[in-house]
Amino acid sequence: WVGKTEERFQTSVPNIYAIGDVVAGPMLAHKAEDEGIICVEGINGSVPHIDYNCVPSVVYTHPEVAWVGKTEEQLKEEGVPYNVGKFPLLANSRAKTNNDTDGMVKVLGHKDTDRLLGVHMIG
Repeated sequence: WVGKTEERFQTSVPNIYAIGDVVAGPMLAHKAEDEGIICVEGINGSVPHIDYNCVPSVVYTHPEVAWVGKTEEQLKEEGVPYNVGKFPLLANSRAKTNNDTDGMVKVLGHKDTDRLLGVHMIG
């Protein structure tokens, strides 16, 4: 880890930028890709922004676990009204074809607007 970077990923060394595995956060290629785009946009003079709530995370185990956005616990703490939808992988055609139907997907949406707040998967 190279230490703290500013919002455009510049380090404390002039003209040296850092993204991906050498900065804080999960070590995921798609996170680094987003950071690279934000970094270049910043170098070119834009005012970039990255919302890490929108960057999916994954644990490559068996079964795999993946998530993006908020958890139910976070939404409760923040007092956000939400609905929960659950989908078993047993009902998924690809999971059936691969004979790997253990698991589920949980979707959290805002109770009033249906805005997607979080998705959590295991399987």
